[in-house]
Amino acid sequence: MIITLTANPALDIYSKTERLEPNEKLRCETPLIDAGGGGVNVSRVIKRLGGQSTAVYAKGGHTGKLFYDLLKKEGVTQNPVEVTNDLRQNFAVTETATGNLYRFGFPGAQLQESEYEALLDKVSRCEKGAFLVASGSLPPGAPSNFYARVAAKAKACRLKFVLDTSGKSYQGVLEQGAYLLKPNKRELSDITGQSAENLEEQKSALLDILKKYSVEIIVLSLGGEGALLATKGEVKHYPAPQVEHVSSIGAGDSMVAGLVYALSTGQPLKNAILYGLSCGSATIKSPGTELLKKEDVEVLYEQLLKQNLREGRTI
Repeated sequence: MIITLTANPALDIYSKTERLEPNEKLRCETPLIDAGGGGVNVSRVIKRLGGQSTAVYAKGGHTGKLFYDLLKKEGVTQNPVEVTNDLRQNFAVTETATGNLYRFGFPGAQLQESEYEALLDKVSRCEKGAFLVASGSLPPGAPSNFYARVAAKAKACRLKFVLDTSGKSYQGVLEQGAYLLKPNKRELSDITGQSAENLEEQKSALLDILKKYSVEIIVLSLGGEGALLATKGEVKHYPAPQVEHVSSIGAGDSMVAGLVYALSTGQPLKNAILYGLSCGSATIKSPGTELLKKEDVEVLYEQLLKQNLREGRTI
């Protein structure tokens, strides 16, 4: 069983225009509108991969209703918390003359403490042994320890807690413990308070976290260079499949989705990291806010399996 948690979901609006010009009215194509936000994207990808999850998120206003309907259309199981304020929107546009992608993120509405408690209550009702994936930013004014509170709930309910968020939102989580963390290089520096520019510094920082805290796995995202997979006493580098870079929107969420989905089906960690990397790359080759296609994932995954077999990588 997989549950995703998104405290700051967003309607993602994507379009194209020939060229961005200052002070001009820009004619855009018919927009694509999708339900988005970290954990929600994880649920959407898991559905595309053939799996099942339940998306827990904060739903408010007319945008929240549209959001719910979009997820329902995709067949994603939902268990939202009704909140007072409207769900936020994000906007992205591709300049077709150059291929450049521009992304505009709007702040989410503040949640009341009772609404945060309602999200935590949803988490506490999950069955033991389930994967709980908390992903994405927090709304303005959110308690700095919110994810630490989620981690504490997960520990009390014996859930496998997976977290992918910005560096400062990791505050207090390490002390509570987690099954898996997925920072990027900047977020790793935020967590440790030290710069980690090269692979050796990054490996050292990851091992130090695993030694000090009750964290089982850390996957450090390196973008196009793949990821570092850290377990107790060992860190290994896994390159990502090389694809044409079209859009990075949702790529990190796709990587988490593939990784957790593979683990939930009993795949060994080595295979799960390769599947996660394949999912991330499959989304990168998709335009705008579009997420991966399963057939692309399978092709990339087979390529990685063969590559790693040749190079003798094992966990």
